[in-house]
Amino acid sequence: MTPHDSAARALPRGPWHTAVYLTHPQVPSWAFTAAHAERLQRALPRIRCRLCADRAAFRAALPEARLALVWAFHQADFDLAPNLCLIATPSAGRDYFQVTPPAGVGVLYGRFHGRIMAETAVGMILGMCRGLLPAATTFAADPWPRQPLGALMRPLRGAHVVILGMGHIGSAIATLVKAFGARVTGLRRTPRPDQRPDGFGPADRVLPVSALDAVLPETDHLVMVLPADTGTAGILTARRLALLPPHATLCNLGRGQAIDEDALVEALRQGRLAGACLDVFQEEPLPAESPLRHCPNLWRLPHAAAISPDYLDLFVDDLVAQLRQWPGGTA
Repeated sequence: MTPHDSAARALPRGPWHTAVYLTHPQVPSWAFTAAHAERLQRALPRIRCRLCADRAAFRAALPEARLALVWAFHQADFDLAPNLCLIATPSAGRDYFQVTPPAGVGVLYGRFHGRIMAETAVGMILGMCRGLLPAATTFAADPWPRQPLGALMRPLRGAHVVILGMGHIGSAIATLVKAFGARVTGLRRTPRPDQRPDGFGPADRVLPVSALDAVLPETDHLVMVLPADTGTAGILTARRLALLPPHATLCNLGRGQAIDEDALVEALRQGRLAGACLDVFQEEPLPAESPLRHCPNLWRLPHAAAISPDYLDLFVDDLVAQLRQWPGGTA
């Protein structure tokens, strides 16, 4: 449901009682604090945040709640929330809420991740093509690895970066990559002429996903930021991996299901791919027995590409912008 959906229940003219259950046991910057509540309430004075430390407190807050800010929402929670207008999550992935909202209850997802994840994607690319990652790992025991590194190092300027998934995040990556002088091809389900990211020139393109096979052989760096809900599971098959040139690198910051992991391991072991950086995996946390843990020229992040101290500040600002478009949000 979008802010302009005619079925969306309008926010009331009075206080917007908001149940907030955004905690995280491992990443402090993913835990909503009183400071975030103050930031939200300064921007939208009708908001009345009730911070919940656990699910029991969250469920106790639902009967009064007009808004719910959560990482996960359960179908049974709707029975406790007769006044609910919408639920919102910082997550960009539509797979976080496996629920069917009742009529009039909308769902909002975060649209702010590109600013953070673009830096991670560019860091991954530079780490591989400029030799930083191999120098720190593969050749760490070599006191002077100029020769092997020299065979790997390539410029990002002038390289062809292909971004598979050109939503908010992919477009932000494209804009930052352009600042390094790369040529960009973006792939998305339904390209539109008005969706060319900032900085795109005549040589840059946005094409339908059906062009993937034609684009892969001319790719220097493939960046994947596909969501999990678009039928793209297994899109990067062994056959498609074989279409990439041997000097190419791969970055995946979307969902792990998009890649045939066994085929990727085989390609890296055989030297048919220069390197890969993965932030996401088919199974998370990555199992101890996974061959991805010991694969040459493969570097991993623990689904952490969007971690940043300002993560929830960006979420609050994005939420404010989306709420102002919601029915009743500016009344």
